Amino acid sequence: MPTKYAQQDIDFEHLLLIAGGHSAFQLLWAGIELGLFNFLSASPSATFNELALRLKLKSQPLYILLTGLTALGLLKKVDEGYRNAELVEERLVSGKPGYLGGILGWQAHIVYPGLQNFVESLKQNTNVGLQHFPGQGKTLYERLVSYPEIEKVFQDAMSGLSVQANQHLLNAYDFSHLSHLVDAGGGDATNAIALARHYANLKVTVFDSPSVCEIARHNIIQAGLTERIFTYPGDFLIDPFPPGIDSIIFCHIMPIWSAERNLALLKKAYAALPKGGAVLIFNMMGDDDDTGPLSTALGSPYFLAIATGEGMLHPWRTYETALSEARYAEIKRIDNLPLNHGLLIGIK
Repeated sequence: MPTKYAQQDIDFEHLLLIAGGHSAFQLLWAGIELGLFNFLSASPSATFNELALRLKLKSQPLYILLTGLTALGLLKKVDEGYRNAELVEERLVSGKPGYLGGILGWQAHIVYPGLQNFVESLKQNTNVGLQHFPGQGKTLYERLVSYPEIEKVFQDAMSGLSVQANQHLLNAYDFSHLSHLVDAGGGDATNAIALARHYANLKVTVFDSPSVCEIARHNIIQAGLTERIFTYPGDFLIDPFPPGIDSIIFCHIMPIWSAERNLALLKKAYAALPKGGAVLIFNMMGDDDDTGPLSTALGSPYFLAIATGEGMLHPWRTYETALSEARYAEIKRIDNLPLNHGLLIGIK
């Protein structure tokens, strides 16, 4: 499908897909949860009866599932057998490099429940959907501590997104001249491990909440990188950055917050960096003409209705304006990265 629907008139099939998007996603998620795509990867052209035995489904439920996935183009029916579509084989079979299952788990368990309150979130300009995750704090990230299973779903999703995006980050910018990078909101250390493995002289500190740092420490030990990757438990919005650093990266962090809060964060980073130090912003970027891309348009409702009630996938110009106001002497844009990602570098 085209990335930008804004440039074309939609047809009735497109409208039907939007209107039934909730059903389309649940069919997709069922294919993952039931192991259908994995089974068809190992046994292409499996028949209806073979799938019924494997998935342990009665005829009518299986018919609904297979017909739905076939109509969506996710499965192909050839004679009496079913097989995965090519993109499904690449992206929805666990163990494949492009696997998106973890990210879709976040959609199923976090985004779907919370977006039931999207209209009310628009009216109130706050994250009304957070009510589906009762607890202390005004953001999803504070409340995840009370939901270990959901927190794992979230971290797995962020790790999956990082794995997909990191392969492009590593070569988009030359980190070799940096010595000690802080990964603010670095999660389970997926970013840090990838960067440390790619740049042999780089030290990385993961700055995140205590519970997330525990997950990161385990992964750092498993990777054998305890001499170059460290954790720094705290809240980077409030607590000072660790000393002795020359660079700070925000990977998929700034869409969480408002433009005003991001400006304050960039000023705080500026104060913590030495002259010549670098701040880097890496995430999906909205187009400056406000027409897309589709990924940012579909991603922004989560930040308003669930995550914080103030964020969105901001356009390039919002970040560049903030970097200028925060007094960074040099600003560089690296665009045209896959997955609608972009990188901004500010030099003090």
